[in-house]
Amino acid sequence: MKILNLFLKLFILISFLLPLNSYASESGCVILVYHRFSDEEPKSTSTPPDLFNQHLEYLKKNDYQVLPLKTVIESLQTKENLPEKCVSLTADDGFLSFYTEAFPLLVDYQFPMSVFVSTESIDKKYDLMMSWNQLREMAPLIDVYNHSNKHLHLVNQDTSTLENEISYAQDRIEKELGVNDKFFAYPYGEYDDKTYSYLDELGYTAFGQQSGVASQASDFLNFPRFSMSGPYAKMDSFSLKVQTVDMPIKSYSPKSLIISNDYKPLLDLVFSRPLTTYEKNNFSCFVSGQDVADLEWSGLQGVSVQSKAPLLTGRSRYNCTMPYKEKGRYYWYSKLWLRL
Repeated sequence: MKILNLFLKLFILISFLLPLNSYASESGCVILVYHRFSDEEPKSTSTPPDLFNQHLEYLKKNDYQVLPLKTVIESLQTKENLPEKCVSLTADDGFLSFYTEAFPLLVDYQFPMSVFVSTESIDKKYDLMMSWNQLREMAPLIDVYNHSNKHLHLVNQDTSTLENEISYAQDRIEKELGVNDKFFAYPYGEYDDKTYSYLDELGYTAFGQQSGVASQASDFLNFPRFSMSGPYAKMDSFSLKVQTVDMPIKSYSPKSLIISNDYKPLLDLVFSRPLTTYEKNNFSCFVSGQDVADLEWSGLQGVSVQSKAPLLTGRSRYNCTMPYKEKGRYYWYSKLWLRL
């Protein structure tokens, strides 16, 4: 009995001394976003079908669990642990190539996928876009969600425009497909405080186009997704991204992605646990179109990130990585900026 009591005391002591780095806190899922499935232009938003097939084959051979987006979000909302090798596939816009090229491969592998559609292009029967009948045909393997009505930049828009872009599109999807899940993907990954608040008030879950792992610590109105178009779709990039782990961040500021005065924006990160010295020394952030960012540390649990040069007009990112405990895997965090 004395030995058992001594063991219990030692166990409790060790538990207090160990860093707050539990596996449960790292439970998350890598969400991938595609657009067109084509060998043609534009390369920046296209993924060759043969390469997409290689992505699916990699996931199958390496025992990844490809989950429907709704399953992932519900697990995060209820704080249930997700599989360690969790991936969810999404596509934006609703291009016809999804139906002709991607869907047959998904059927072969029996992998679910979600597609975010802009409804006006479907209603006007544009040649390059899928039809409502084709979207219905792909159920239940394919889920369909809201990507706005006209695919506008949802920045500096009035309430009437937001209602048309978001609520009207949601009504069309519900009427045609019976879908009432309020999932929304921002066109171009862009939004301002008004759009963010509008979605929040109506009870949406929203998805951006910045990279990172979806976890319980994510902003549920701006879940990260790794782009798998253009150069980002190459196999070395793909295999690296699906192995990433959610960066242990407790909070960040600013929340907004709009920059209008200081074009070298300062990003403040607070980690959910103290980093090890090794982690701190190997933490780095890269800036779109530039090199590494400047870092100013506050001990082992906080850092300020700033670009060395002004960001260009349009979208830019700070992409931050840090080695994970398993070789070849990395923690990942990305912050999107929009200079108007």
